[in-house]
Amino acid sequence: MRLDVSKKEVVEGASIKEATNPSNLVFRLATIFVIGLSYWYIDHNWEASSLSHLSTESYTGDENYTADKLSQVNTMSTVFRLVLAMWGCVSFVIAPKSKLRTFSPLLWCFGAVGLILFASILWSERPTQTLFKLTVLLTMIIAAVGVAAALSLREFFNAITIVCVGFILIGVVAEIAQGYFRPSADYRFIGTTHPNTEAIYASMLCLTARMFLDRLSRTNLLGVSIFVFGLIVVWYTKSRTTLAGLLFSLLATQTLVMRGSNRVLLIAGFLLATSVGLVGLSIISQSSSGSLGELATMGRKDDVSSLSGRLPLWEELLSSINKRPILGYGYLAYWDAKRVESLSATFHWEIPHGHNLYLDTMLDIGIVGLGLVILAIMVALSESARYYSLHGLIEYAILFGLIVYGVINGFAESLFKLPGFPLFVALTGCFIMLKERRETLPRSRVFGSVRMGSAGS
Repeated sequence: MRLDVSKKEVVEGASIKEATNPSNLVFRLATIFVIGLSYWYIDHNWEASSLSHLSTESYTGDENYTADKLSQVNTMSTVFRLVLAMWGCVSFVIAPKSKLRTFSPLLWCFGAVGLILFASILWSERPTQTLFKLTVLLTMIIAAVGVAAALSLREFFNAITIVCVGFILIGVVAEIAQGYFRPSADYRFIGTTHPNTEAIYASMLCLTARMFLDRLSRTNLLGVSIFVFGLIVVWYTKSRTTLAGLLFSLLATQTLVMRGSNRVLLIAGFLLATSVGLVGLSIISQSSSGSLGELATMGRKDDVSSLSGRLPLWEELLSSINKRPILGYGYLAYWDAKRVESLSATFHWEIPHGHNLYLDTMLDIGIVGLGLVILAIMVALSESARYYSLHGLIEYAILFGLIVYGVINGFAESLFKLPGFPLFVALTGCFIMLKERRETLPRSRVFGSVRMGSAGS
């Protein structure tokens, strides 16, 4: 038997042994429960669909839900952020002992980003607000570190798959209960949060589904079902940015997994398809009517040319950035209740954030901070690709795809910057790479079809 295959036996042998350990199984189920319950209370509202349909399509200025949330503390959200952080502490204490890769460039990049974020309180436009938001961010980081210490990357992605399926199904039940679940041409799935957020859950399912396709054939049906389910949900959210990010991330994952000339053919084919698509869109844009126009816009009737009103907002944000370009306004100090109300009234839609990860980052910590964030992203991409090359485990390719997804999503959304579920998933996955791999015992049978590599760090 070849050396690289036998090393995969070592890795997967330990995974099966750990998965069948009753205490480990109980811990993983408890982790799924805590993550799901906590982020349910942090990000979700059973009546979200009803509230969205009751509101008018245009912003009237009579009530701004986002501004109201910024001006008050949500007790339940605060409690469950603390619960999540405490579970992170518990997880860290009971986790198998492993060494931190102290010389990892990823660790130093994260440290630099964290340093400038927490230092931003010194020049913050609103120090009290920045301090509070940094505390919220810190609770999420504690939870991510703890979970990363206790779980392998595969175990973590298994947990996230279950949580995302749960969030989406609860959203479907909520819409059915309130009479808004009516899939049709003009229907947009809202669930219990927001279409763009639900689309992120579904995109994560499309990415993690790949894990269930690399083992015994009896799991292939499960993997395909998860992927198709996620893709259907993405379509019904009508989130165009999410769909673009998902396609790019799937391409990135597949490119990493493939070898040699196959990679070149895949990229060339994608570029050709993209070129044809852009030509087609330029023709369709001449007339947004007709089935092709509806397909290109996913059936949405809002202003495509302005990216649903984002372009005018970004012009305003760039003006604000020019006033404090080097270090910004301090972490989330720019987005106070008064400014949210003012911008919403100016552009006639309720604006919760900048809808652009990179502009929002410059508002927080300036061009210096943005440079550090981009460097951290590049290193995270490099490390996940390197780990896949070394170990041949598909979860590292999935993490690579998830980071690519966050990068693309960030051009029209800020959800991967805010201390919510998407950032928690991305950070936890990256933190897991900071652990040194443990020696494990071999097993007699090999599952999977992905290429093998070294099992050591």
